[in-house]
Amino acid sequence: MGKQRKTWSTDVKEASVSSVLRGELGVAEAEGQHGVNESLIHTWKAQFLEAGRARVLGRTAPVWGLPALQVIARTRA
Repeated sequence: MGKQRKTWSTDVKEASVSSVLRGELGVAEAEGQHGVNESLIHTWKAQFLEAGRARVLGRTAPVWGLPALQVIARTRA
């Protein structure tokens, strides 16, 4: 059987991304501190920035892990 995927709490995602965006840690350092893969931190960072962009434009902000367009489609349905 395959390995079960780890799920990360919103707190860990937020701490990882915010520490990188504030310049307190580099992505590699955040990886070590939070135990999260670098590519996942980059993905979360992109999602975080997209959520902010969507919010500024007056759209519903995406939920962690879902692109903004999927969330908008779900809220309109």
